[in-house]
Amino acid sequence: MAESLVLTVIADDKTGIVEQVSKVVAQHGGNWLESRMAHMAGKFAGIVLISVDAAQSADLITALSALSSQGIQVTAESGAVSDDSQC
Repeated sequence: MAESLVLTVIADDKTGIVEQVSKVVAQHGGNWLESRMAHMAGKFAGIVLISVDAAQSADLITALSALSSQGIQVTAESGAVSDDSQC
């Protein structure tokens, strides 16, 4: 069963942040569904909606947290895919 996760990502703005996060998501069988990204005051900020098999969710969150050693802070929250017509 798939689980939705909403990720928040913040790091010093530099090349390769999206690539590093997406690589970890892909390595855990996740699907990048939607994202919003911005550059503000020298920082990269992003919000990402992903879908991942529930059995892989905990391992994915752990791997994303490990990106902090590279200066990329990722927070993951469980979410639900909503019907856009209700927004």
